[in-house]
Amino acid sequence: MKLSQKGLSLLVSLFISNSALATMSLDRMIVYFNSDKLPRQDIVVANPDPENLYLQTEIFKVSNPGTKNEERVRITNPAELKLLATPQKSIIAPRSRKTVRLVALETPKDNELVYRVTFKPVVGDLEAKQTAIKLLVAYQALVFVRPANPEYKVSAKVEKQTITFSNSGNINVVLRNGQYCASDKKDSCIKLDAGTRIYADGSWILGLPETAKKGKGYIQYGLFDGEFEETKKFPL
Repeated sequence: MKLSQKGLSLLVSLFISNSALATMSLDRMIVYFNSDKLPRQDIVVANPDPENLYLQTEIFKVSNPGTKNEERVRITNPAELKLLATPQKSIIAPRSRKTVRLVALETPKDNELVYRVTFKPVVGDLEAKQTAIKLLVAYQALVFVRPANPEYKVSAKVEKQTITFSNSGNINVVLRNGQYCASDKKDSCIKLDAGTRIYADGSWILGLPETAKKGKGYIQYGLFDGEFEETKKFPL
């Protein structure tokens, strides 16, 4: 099953009912598990509607994340479950909240493990007097389980009018707040709208601005690991 590669995913399904829209919200969409902290994290699900929300969670393990070969496989065999979501099924009363606990059962030895956890409304008892369409909007949380010594290592290589960023570390990193600077003067910098998440052993190709030339200036990005951000310059 392949879905959007963005950190937040929306899944929409339809069924026949007497209501128009089932809505909910999560207090966080990205979760990090670090080996030096407790192996549990909570996500609060809110139901703002005037009717019960019937909620189900599903866990997908992501292989080759961020690539064209990315695969998301739902884990149903208890022996293969290394990430738990409890409760798996629940009923959230109208205009109330419920906590879903995620528990990591292992610390990876090499690269971080990547999961998607779907929070999916399901159909409850229907008493429709007429045919109508009801939308069910589900959310996917992005979950990272990190090794004992987490580290990203970002390098860059310039070729003609592109620059390729590579991450040889064992965790993902987000490149954000990018700039191209022709010199060290602040007024020589222009903002770069493009940014991305680079997974462990992954890469990303960015087209350089027309004014950028090899050997002149640098590309600068904030490297965000989920907790801290450092600024790094990549000479052209």
